[in-house]
Amino acid sequence: MTLYELSLEYEQTAACLRRRILELEQASRQAADEGRRLQLEGRARPLRSMYRDVRAVARHLECYYEKNTPRPAGGKRPAKGKRRA
Repeated sequence: MTLYELSLEYEQTAACLRRRILELEQASRQAADEGRRLQLEGRARPLRSMYRDVRAVARHLECYYEKNTPRPAGGKRPAKGKRRA
């Protein structure tokens, strides 16, 4: 399995988490009492954090090889803020 393929699995996991978050948010909006609403919000909160983390890992893995590809010989970048002559 390549890192790109692994990133696709992370994307699928993120999609599942997102669906569950949306279900909990909808149930929270329809909750009859405040206690139930707070309970549903409490269940969604850690899922939101997991969702952000999984998405970040998926993006990192998807572009991993692009970020770490060696530059060709003599392919130095100019210093930031300076122009090439």
